[in-house]
Amino acid sequence: MGIRTFRVARSPHNGISRSDRFEVLLEDRMTVLDALFRIQREQDATMSFRCACRVGMCGTCAMYIDRVPRLACQTRVITLRSRVVSVEPLPNLPVLKDLVVSLDPFFEEWKKVRPALHPLDGEAGELARIPADSAYARHAPRKRDCITCGACFSACGIRASNRNYLGPAAINKAFLRLLDPRDGAKRERLRILNDEHQGIWRCHTQFNCTVACPKGIDLTDSIVRLKRAMLRPERLLRG
Repeated sequence: MGIRTFRVARSPHNGISRSDRFEVLLEDRMTVLDALFRIQREQDATMSFRCACRVGMCGTCAMYIDRVPRLACQTRVITLRSRVVSVEPLPNLPVLKDLVVSLDPFFEEWKKVRPALHPLDGEAGELARIPADSAYARHAPRKRDCITCGACFSACGIRASNRNYLGPAAINKAFLRLLDPRDGAKRERLRILNDEHQGIWRCHTQFNCTVACPKGIDLTDSIVRLKRAMLRPERLLRG
């Protein structure tokens, strides 16, 4: 498989950004995460990165790999065409150390849309049923698999220039809740989504978030659908 050079961003020293280079002997099907573990084990034990499930389900190993937000555990080195693989922390998020970022800004925006289900009738004695032909039933299978990895948040050019913007993941979550006939917190979500500084109107439809999503969610589609629906918000309120 040969040897590949990795250029890994490290925590700034005296305010100066830096990166270190490592030569890694590749193995069949080796991922970027595998390579980072090999570097940490054999060359530099101080290098910091984060991971958990290693099967693309938890999102904790999201990194900026060759200038694209990706999951390190799903990115096979052989698929990267660059001779020197660049590995950096996700943009738009504070760096804690080396490749580890804080997701606090992401979850601060996530919480603003009230992502949890707020039942219309919390005292109902029967299970709520979702009609198979409802808008929620049609869209949810393609929109609900967000793993809150922050990849779309880091890829968003609007978030990079506007720290008030909710970001694609939060808006997609709000979209699903607005379609959900069981939910009773629609007015609060519509208010923040319609805000001129942080809501859906800030999106410039660049599709960066859709390209970056490791679960294949068309986040831009969710935002565009919300923009259209916002012209007739009473329909959303009626469910």
